[in-house]
Amino acid sequence: MITGEKEVKKTLLENVIKIANCLKQAENGWLWPTEISNRTGLHRRTVTRLLESYLSNFVEEQKLEPSNIRMFKIKPGVDMTSILKFMSVKEKIDRAMGKH
Repeated sequence: MITGEKEVKKTLLENVIKIANCLKQAENGWLWPTEISNRTGLHRRTVTRLLESYLSNFVEEQKLEPSNIRMFKIKPGVDMTSILKFMSVKEKIDRAMGKH
């Protein structure tokens, strides 16, 4: 693995943790991606992509019609350990399938 890939994976992990912590700190309150973006310092599209790709099993999503606004909150009982285990397993599967 080249150094650039390690940095990308480390940044990815750090960003996922930032989002998860932000949602945990909201104490079961609903947040939209723009608010998560403001609180974490990440771009709104990055927040949405990471929520969909890595945190979809750990968050609840609600869409407000007709404006199609999406809001997220962390599921009850989710802790950082379970998120980190999932990320580790996902990385191993991706590597085995040649995605890295």
